[in-house]
Amino acid sequence: MEKNLLKGIIALNKVCLLVLSFASFFYFQQTFASTYGIQIGYGKGEPNHLKGYRLALQQFWPWIGFPNAPLNLTGYWDISYANWHTRPPLSNQPRSINILALSPLIRLQTRENCLLFAQPYLELGIGASWLSNNHLGHRNLGGQFAFQDLMGLGLRWNNNTTALSLSYHYLHYSNASLFPPNQGIDVKHLFTLGYEF
Repeated sequence: MEKNLLKGIIALNKVCLLVLSFASFFYFQQTFASTYGIQIGYGKGEPNHLKGYRLALQQFWPWIGFPNAPLNLTGYWDISYANWHTRPPLSNQPRSINILALSPLIRLQTRENCLLFAQPYLELGIGASWLSNNHLGHRNLGGQFAFQDLMGLGLRWNNNTTALSLSYHYLHYSNASLFPPNQGIDVKHLFTLGYEF
């Protein structure tokens, strides 16, 4: 009983965060000018020796908070396409999956270069994703909707008009037990190269 209540609370928190994030999209969209970006990533994880790539487009938000602080918040909208493939234990199990996702990400970043002539950052996001099928290898994903949880760290080299970034992330897809079973996909090592313009 307590375990089901906890799962329900986690699912409700994710849905509330998603709704607030989408509401903030319209605020930032109408109030501020945007910077755009593109990313390409390669990752490995579970189940069964999962490997694949992720392509993403971003729309960056302005700085949030104190304008002259050395460390501040920013963020971006991230729309992505990912293809993950695996080596399942049985030949009749699905070997690959395509995933489309939309997610807001919050980034804590330095304003100045301070590590390897770059701006270090940490980021975190929860978004919605659509899966091309509800099985991958031996895992039953429960349905074709999942939350995309993304957290990571990176370095950003900025020259005032464009920027390059190199980052390392952990990426997780699951439906927070909205559609049991909820076995999920874990991309434990996602390496990403980004370009902002």
